[in-house]
Amino acid sequence: MSRTLIGFSQYLNKTQKFSYNARQVMWHSAFIGLAFGVFRFLFNFYVLSLGYDEAFIGTLQTATSFANILMALPAAYLAERFAPKKIMLSSAVIGAIALAGLVLLPYTPALVIFQMIVGLSMSIRQVAVAPFLMSNTSLEERQWVFSFNIGLMTISSFFGNLLGGWLPTFLAKAYDVQATDTLAYQTAIGSMILVMLLSTLPILGIRAPRLVRNAQINLPWVQLREHGSQISRLLAPQVIIGLGAGMMMPFMNIYFRKVYGIADGPISLMFAIGGLSMAIAQFLGPPLSDRMGKIQAVIFTQAISIPFLLTMGLGVLAVVNGVGAATFWFVVAGIAYIFRLALMNLSNPIYQTFLLEQVPVSTQALTISLSSLSFEFGWFVMPQISGWLQVEYGEWGFVPIFFTVSALYATAIALEWIFFRSARAVVVEGV
Repeated sequence: MSRTLIGFSQYLNKTQKFSYNARQVMWHSAFIGLAFGVFRFLFNFYVLSLGYDEAFIGTLQTATSFANILMALPAAYLAERFAPKKIMLSSAVIGAIALAGLVLLPYTPALVIFQMIVGLSMSIRQVAVAPFLMSNTSLEERQWVFSFNIGLMTISSFFGNLLGGWLPTFLAKAYDVQATDTLAYQTAIGSMILVMLLSTLPILGIRAPRLVRNAQINLPWVQLREHGSQISRLLAPQVIIGLGAGMMMPFMNIYFRKVYGIADGPISLMFAIGGLSMAIAQFLGPPLSDRMGKIQAVIFTQAISIPFLLTMGLGVLAVVNGVGAATFWFVVAGIAYIFRLALMNLSNPIYQTFLLEQVPVSTQALTISLSSLSFEFGWFVMPQISGWLQVEYGEWGFVPIFFTVSALYATAIALEWIFFRSARAVVVEGV
């Protein structure tokens, strides 16, 4: 018991060293996580309520990823050209406007355009946040700040998922419509516009020096020419993981509804528990990283997530073949989903810090932007394939989806081991 108390005391001591600016960014991330937790949980259901199918949802995700890919290099330049504070403020406001467009203009072209803008606002925000945190932390607490920032965003997404499952039901009563009616989804998503705007308040309080306008800023393609080989090696596993995630993650709520016949409420509760477990895992990431080393912790947690991923595919096989009750397999698949989510995502802030510690300060914005691009490439390519499999084969379509994702993740883990098992950080102290 005493060891536990000592460990907890040391843990708190680490968090007390976080700078004022880092804490403000964390509050901002918490608001963003709540808004997008509700939005991401409800958006697929909202699109289906408009009369579209899963293939169109795949098209929306592909369009969003395509926009993010096109903006990767410009976003890196913007992060170097403008103050991170301004970029974070602008991205939140743009995101709020895009949410308004999605609920007020529920037509095919508008849905595609505004969904792309939502994705762009998040991508540009991340390109600004990561280098800002690097410059506002020392090596000693850097991993803790990164993990806490992402962990707080994740735990607020937990509440967003939970709220997203019940908010349409509550609002439907006010409008005397069904909980699955388009109007219920529109008002639920629309209420998150206020939360997005509230996320700007912590950013307004950031104390940061003005940018030096006469500083030399290399264009992204110049940085790529100088550091492209190093960055591509760092991001190769991310590309493969992105292919797997893009095939599976946009459709998880549809997977649980179609395969197991479960209503929105229980799915949202399970998503919320998954988000909470992921947040807890991310808070446990820093001490695990300190003990094992960054890349070793990444490889270990990603590897033990794969059996849980395979279990979700086996759940589909069991249900479609009538082996056991669908509710039983929903519980099994739900538990597997929660553990896979926690284990795979525990490594995200650790790997992000690892990336930034391997490159010079001048290329950190570019590295984060290309990291998002490498991940988005999979979300650009794979949702169309996944959506087609579901439309063509129904529940059976999820079987090749889960087994293909497992193979892709295993390949990425192997590359991480080959490339980085002996890598050391380029130590760059914050200010």
